[in-house]
Amino acid sequence: MYDVVILGGGPGGYVAGIRAAQYGLSVAIIEKDKVGGTCLNRGCIPTKAMLSSAELIHKMRHKEEFAIVSENDMDIKIDMVKLIERKNRIVDELVGGIEKLCKGRKIEIFSSHGVLESKNSVKLSDGSLVEGKNIILATGSEPLNLPFLNIDGKNVITSNEALNLESLPKNILVIGGGVVGVEFASMFKDFGSSVTIVEMMKYLVPVEDNQVSRTLQTSFKKRGISLKLKTKVEKVDIVKDGEVEVSFSDGTKEVYDKVLAALGRSVNTKDLGYIENGVELDERGFVKIDDAMKTSVDNIYAIGDITGKMLLAHTASTQGLAAIGDIVGKPVKVDYDSMPSAVFTTPEISSVGKRENELKADKVPYKVSRFSFAAIGKAKAMGEEEGFVKLLTDPEGEKILGAHIIGAHASDLLSEYTLVKNSNLAIDVITNTVHSHPTLSEAVHEATEGIHKMSIHSM
Repeated sequence: MYDVVILGGGPGGYVAGIRAAQYGLSVAIIEKDKVGGTCLNRGCIPTKAMLSSAELIHKMRHKEEFAIVSENDMDIKIDMVKLIERKNRIVDELVGGIEKLCKGRKIEIFSSHGVLESKNSVKLSDGSLVEGKNIILATGSEPLNLPFLNIDGKNVITSNEALNLESLPKNILVIGGGVVGVEFASMFKDFGSSVTIVEMMKYLVPVEDNQVSRTLQTSFKKRGISLKLKTKVEKVDIVKDGEVEVSFSDGTKEVYDKVLAALGRSVNTKDLGYIENGVELDERGFVKIDDAMKTSVDNIYAIGDITGKMLLAHTASTQGLAAIGDIVGKPVKVDYDSMPSAVFTTPEISSVGKRENELKADKVPYKVSRFSFAAIGKAKAMGEEEGFVKLLTDPEGEKILGAHIIGAHASDLLSEYTLVKNSNLAIDVITNTVHSHPTLSEAVHEATEGIHKMSIHSM
């Protein structure tokens, strides 16, 4: 019997497994696909590999701004086959790295589908049991598939198929303006596709601060991405291969050669033996957990997307560490309000904590400061003047309530705010810290100084 059996080898499962092994526990991971889960194999990493190519093309199309000329006008195109080969190579290398880490820690990986058989065992596809003193459920999620979307994997696709397209669609509709939708929309636009996003809400990425969302919308429109906001898709008809007719709630119909369904994720909690073995789910199908990641069964834990907290890879990893911490008697507190998030569009978006519209709706008093990248020398030199850093604090201007960045390298710049918020520090640790010049991080410093009207490069 293992000390810990983990059902699912994604960013929550394998991280929990490695941490358990570091504490000297015996560990088994059951994974039906490849370790790394959706994030590494069909999500975070492959999309970022492809978005890196998109970013480079975006820069090359503006080469004149950087005094770069060519004797012959370059017709810049993306080779989708080579793009996929590069993406797969990166993924394979990282998967191999995780497998080596697990092997080095003497973690046993069972390549099989698994179903919870009892509070101490998981049944594999061949009928054998893997037994453990503690079990961690980490079965993740998959793209949401609604019947009216007519997803066939060829004409109407999900993010899974979008990562393996060997030819570039001329005209693509993205259904859903959330994180997945806007990332793929940004990527396909840079690759040369005509792109339309349809979103039923007022804003793109409605989970972000409204000011950030509006800025992204303006940027997308300037790039030629068509937006159909406050609009629903009512019907999707596959007329023939390469021809999909979509009917919208505004009464219009349009034809596209590809439709990408990006309406969210569906968690994997069904038909896995959870309910049968006493693991309680909420009304939405998420596994109920306490602060230590324990389910309704004392020795069974749940982490990642199936808990419904924040469907992010680093949330799953953090929860995995917390579960192991509880098992070994070294509790780890997970502060979801200090959990960062990022959207890898052009421009990038990152955020932590509350949005200004949330604070207003909840009548929470606050201070706000915003500083534009246009006033930062490094941003000008890079040709990345678009966007801003926005900070929200308590009325005293001491503690961070929320931070939001849209612009170049936003995902990297947010860490300073995340550290301060998660550590419950006052913002003067930022204002009293020298930020190198010229760097984009100066925008973080200036925005923070702005809380007390002390920003140097703004009025």
